[in-house]
Amino acid sequence: MPNRQRGQYARTAGRRREIARAVLRLVEEKGHGNVTTAEVARRARTSEATVLYHYPGKDHLLVAALEYADAASADHRDVVLDLAGLRAFVRVATTHREPLLRLHTVLAGHAATPDHPAAEYFARRHAAAIDEFRRLVEQRQRHGEAHPGLDAVDVARQIVAVWDGLEAQWLVDPSFDLAETLMRAIRRLTAQNWMDVRQTLLAPETGL
Repeated sequence: MPNRQRGQYARTAGRRREIARAVLRLVEEKGHGNVTTAEVARRARTSEATVLYHYPGKDHLLVAALEYADAASADHRDVVLDLAGLRAFVRVATTHREPLLRLHTVLAGHAATPDHPAAEYFARRHAAAIDEFRRLVEQRQRHGEAHPGLDAVDVARQIVAVWDGLEAQWLVDPSFDLAETLMRAIRRLTAQNWMDVRQTLLAPETGL
């Protein structure tokens, strides 16, 4: 009996992944506004009834697409600990995954409604992002690249807010360089420019 339950669980999890992958592909190809349960079912080679059994509404399907994309890129999350890697990550996202960014921005707005399917997802995602940027700030503090008196969690929360806000602006007006603007914001929030000047003034060759 336990083996049968594990097998059923594995099949259910596998089916959910297939559906989520189908939704993600549709979002990338056609945009989130054109996702339909009928097309998802066709892509996932199942029935609409099965799709709706696992995901009872379109918003649930769209959240599943974001979760699937997150899981697929989990191996690259440590890129946040390096600003050069983060810059490259943002450039790839804006060049190749604009439909996914649009979906993210739209659902982030809906997440403000407590009972919306996106609310729990974004609560988890924000917590994870804040923790990642906290590690970035703390690492840069250890290396003398961020002001040592800053609260790393507070700065991390601000970085996440700036990133989301800049991304929303870029989707409306892509005339500015999102990656470089984000890098400049992080340098300001971590007082990197002040630290650079301080290190220059304290360098032995300055005689100070």
